[in-house]
Amino acid sequence: MAIEGEQSHKSHRSRQSGPTAKKKSKSDKKKKGVSDENNKQRNPKAFAFNSTVKAKKLQARATEKEQKRLHVPTIDRSTGEPAPYVIVVQGPPKVGKSLLIKSLVKHYTKQNLPEVRGPITIVSGKQRRLQFIECPNEINGMIDVAKFADLALLLIDGSYGFEMETFEFLNILQNHGFPKVMGVLTHLDQFKDVKKLKKTKQRLKHRFWTEIYDGAKLFYLSGLIHGKYSKREVHNLARFISVMKFPPLSWRMSHPYIVVDRFEDVTPPEKVRMDNKCDRNVILYGYLRGCNMMKGAKVHIAGVGDYNLAGITALPDPCPLPSAAKKKGLRDKEKLFYAPMSGLGDLLYDKDAVYININDHFVQFSKVDDTAAVGGRRGKGNDVGETLVKSLQNTKYSIDEKQSLTHPSGSKEPSDDSSEEEDTIGSEKHPGSSSSFKEHVDFHEGRMRRKAIFDNDNDLDEKDYSEEDSEEDAQDEEAQDDLEDN
Repeated sequence: MAIEGEQSHKSHRSRQSGPTAKKKSKSDKKKKGVSDENNKQRNPKAFAFNSTVKAKKLQARATEKEQKRLHVPTIDRSTGEPAPYVIVVQGPPKVGKSLLIKSLVKHYTKQNLPEVRGPITIVSGKQRRLQFIECPNEINGMIDVAKFADLALLLIDGSYGFEMETFEFLNILQNHGFPKVMGVLTHLDQFKDVKKLKKTKQRLKHRFWTEIYDGAKLFYLSGLIHGKYSKREVHNLARFISVMKFPPLSWRMSHPYIVVDRFEDVTPPEKVRMDNKCDRNVILYGYLRGCNMMKGAKVHIAGVGDYNLAGITALPDPCPLPSAAKKKGLRDKEKLFYAPMSGLGDLLYDKDAVYININDHFVQFSKVDDTAAVGGRRGKGNDVGETLVKSLQNTKYSIDEKQSLTHPSGSKEPSDDSSEEEDTIGSEKHPGSSSSFKEHVDFHEGRMRRKAIFDNDNDLDEKDYSEEDSEEDAQDEEAQDDLEDN
């Protein structure tokens, strides 16, 4: 009971909830040295995933973000129109490399290629050009093409099996950045039994996956029709090449390099006549890739050595993209190919000469016969320049008779040192592969072949091919057939 005349006061009540109470409670526990982190209990089922599919997607997304953070993206520093992508066709002799290049050129440009010599540049789309190069069957040529290849097409004789050249080239590719690789099986028309053909496809496919990676693309060229590959199969292969992405390799983007598609010897003829082994001045033509090249820098020519760069000049694109091509007139057509060394186009290169091919409707002053000139003027008066040009054609001696120009060429005759028809060389573990194999040298169809025999080939027999492999192989064939429809 309160005394009369005195004011009554409420007793203080501390907060039981809210941020102030939590802060006070935390400070009190800290002073007492008591922690309730371990005593806090959570319901594990309250934070679980309701869907396993959603959990897998979130886990894959988290892993992808982590990988992007670890790998620094490669910056493409190329400017202007992109240079053609280099497609290298590699394989043992007589496996169909030249025929495949001719078929692809025919598909893209509707032109029949008479001979495959040197790089062949074609326009494959509105924003893409391709440059096909046939890899020579020698170790030095394999090393050279592995340095600039964007895509390697490995041709494999399906009727014979894998040969040592394929694995040697794969080992070289691994040491030069390992670009994109696709396999192509040829000579499948020699199989008469359908069941044996199917098992051979599966066996070679699994072996190819073992050497490259699981899921590597392997195309099948069933056979020849009138001396050429099937248009549908070539079309499917060309579609895969046209839409393929080529990530830039860091080492190549930081070094300038040129794939020479033609060359010209500009050494004075009198100097060559006096000394056939004098120093030559050579002009090399090609697309510059990587970074910029400076004048006076040292350049390395494969198989020749290091030389000083006297100068570099930017020339008009011999095979421009359709969007960048500038037409001067209505009769100027879009140029879809550029192959000066293969005899396709305006220039034809021989061993010691360069020939210029001009169509008849472009000829203005050259003589067709002794009495008339195509496109010449028929008026009374003649131009002085036209008379001068026609007078140069009436020469008494040809250039070959006036000046004898010879070019040194180093060619070796193939030596036949083999005394036995068959020879077997012991195994060396193939680097980068999960199995060892032996090199078996024999003479097949009149020529020496180096077959690769694997130790675990006996494991891949009929019982290992399940129904899943058969369904997977059928799906691959259906996917190739549906490309044309899509």
